Amino acid sequence: MSSPTRPSTVVRSRSGRLLGAGVALSLTGSLLLAGSAAQADIAVSPKTGGVFTLTGAGFGHGWGMSQYGAYGAATKGLSWRQILAFYYPGTVLATRPGSTLRVWISADNDGDLRLLPTAGLTIKDAAGHVYPVPTGAAYRAWKITRSGSGFTLAYQGETNGWVKRATGLDTTTWTVSTSAKIVKIVMPSGAVREYRGSASLIRYGTGARTVNKVSMEDYLKSVVPAEMPTSWAADAVRSQAVAARSYATRLKEWSSGSGYDICDTTSCQVYAGYASSYGGHRTVRETAGGNTAVAATAGKVLTYHGATALTQFASSNGGHSAQGDYPYLTAHPDPYDGVMRSQSWTRTLTADSVARIWPTVGTVRQLQVSARDGAGRWRGRVLTVKIIGSSRTISVRGTSFQHTFGLRSNLFTISGATPIKAAAVTIKPVMRYATFTRSYLPSSRADLLMISSDGRLRRYPVSGSGLGRPITLGRRPSTDTHVINAGDWNGDGYQDVIVRTGAGKFLLLRGTKSGTLAAGVDMRFTADVRSMTSIGDANRDRFPDLAVISRAGNLWLFYGDGRTGRKQTRRIATHWSGHDWLRGVGDWNRDGRPDLVSVVGDTLWLHRGTANGLAKPVSLGRGWSAVAAITSIGDVDGDGRSDILARRRDGRLLLYRGDGRTGILSRTLLPGSYRGTRFAL
Repeated sequence: MSSPTRPSTVVRSRSGRLLGAGVALSLTGSLLLAGSAAQADIAVSPKTGGVFTLTGAGFGHGWGMSQYGAYGAATKGLSWRQILAFYYPGTVLATRPGSTLRVWISADNDGDLRLLPTAGLTIKDAAGHVYPVPTGAAYRAWKITRSGSGFTLAYQGETNGWVKRATGLDTTTWTVSTSAKIVKIVMPSGAVREYRGSASLIRYGTGARTVNKVSMEDYLKSVVPAEMPTSWAADAVRSQAVAARSYATRLKEWSSGSGYDICDTTSCQVYAGYASSYGGHRTVRETAGGNTAVAATAGKVLTYHGATALTQFASSNGGHSAQGDYPYLTAHPDPYDGVMRSQSWTRTLTADSVARIWPTVGTVRQLQVSARDGAGRWRGRVLTVKIIGSSRTISVRGTSFQHTFGLRSNLFTISGATPIKAAAVTIKPVMRYATFTRSYLPSSRADLLMISSDGRLRRYPVSGSGLGRPITLGRRPSTDTHVINAGDWNGDGYQDVIVRTGAGKFLLLRGTKSGTLAAGVDMRFTADVRSMTSIGDANRDRFPDLAVISRAGNLWLFYGDGRTGRKQTRRIATHWSGHDWLRGVGDWNRDGRPDLVSVVGDTLWLHRGTANGLAKPVSLGRGWSAVAAITSIGDVDGDGRSDILARRRDGRLLLYRGDGRTGILSRTLLPGSYRGTRFAL
């Protein structure tokens, strides 16, 4: 943890980030609708040297509690209960019984679970069989690895090689614990992290994830010091403990079949376990102040109408909170946020740096804040920014602009040379209800939609034999279970995206004439989904549809209504529990009907669409377990036939060219690496 005597460093390490499910508002919240009619700022040209100056306030999204505000309020005499009532109006304190959390340890990303020998180390399978793990000088480390449908155990002795060890355990999930109830996990970096509770290796696709099962109160002992300096006023730290407990409880209530309840990064809440060691130096992550705050508020959560509240928080709201997605996340002035220190900031950007991110505009001539949310300084947070160039003008969301340039918040104003009004430039729509090939702009041959490791939704235009420079469309929260290339779902000529949130809600993010995505629309249905993809027009009513595998193992078609929802569903197959990587590939065999592919074991199968459902599957070959993921955006190479894109485990992309019938012509390695990304489906 950064030194509590340097609060600016502490806040910067958290980067005022968007927390968990709240990130959805950066693409789907009500703010755009509330502020879209607000008067636009004047367009400004860069100063001499091509420089724009941005003046801003706050650090983070501004929803819910300001951490610096809580500190200021505590110094003004407010109790932790009063602080929470101020930042989450309408909520009620309640006591929840002790519970446990399953935390995904995302840094342990090599698919194995490596452990240091510890007294009383045991491995247990789900059936209750126990294997006592030997200790002693002969065993330097132990490793659990995914093996087919089960797991294997190996140890490292005097040499660096691994020796397998029989356990007699079955193929169910293996869980590791010790007599001290602290497991020591070796990260891929070589660092050792100590976690309270137990650790399990959970199947994920063809790989595995490390998950720490820990009591809620022990979890908070690590989270609170990571989120707020525990040397701050005691009531501020206690308000942080309740907010963190409520947030984790809410995410646990939302969790589904992913194998974990919450992650350990800024996408959820920062959690580093009990202690960590690297290079001979050991750091205990828990603090006396943090533990006291957790104990003083034990079991306390905030509720709203009986349900646990989504208690989002950020470093600073700049003197005015932002309107969130719930009644208790209100926009209101905050007199406490600037008590301890000014939250103002400045940043300079060059016109060239903007053009490098959005090269299609040509030379950047002006920037214009075109919409705000109306809450706070400068008429509120920035919703959209127009980038006015020599070739064209585009509009980007304020949060996309913020995160692209690493700004502290989207509460800012832009100044430059003498401002003049700029004319808007719009993108012409393409064919209504078009699905494959995926093309977000009329000038694009095809576009690949990917999500970066930090949650940014990016569109990569196909350029020659590879991918062009990406355009950032916004961010998605880690709690989203699916992000789908939907085609032109609502028939306005622009490609849309469908997301399924961690709460099971389906949202339609509509493409716009600016090339970005509009505010999300609730599609007003839910479904018990394991896998989902866009298939195109399956029932020949012109409207795009979805293919879905339910958790019960049935294959369904969700027929679009041509607007913003679905009109009906149809079950077309059963016993699909063993199918992974369900993907729409367009009309693969060019018979006029959309087709699907899926992986069973190591084989990729083509499922051809028919009038009544699907024809008998055809194999597209074996060896597909060697790649990390696949997707299809239709015709990538321009030969009129659908193709498949695959991402290798090293981040490189492979293009599999379809033959227009029931096979694959060739495989080509594309330039560049996209490690840490994932495909939209």
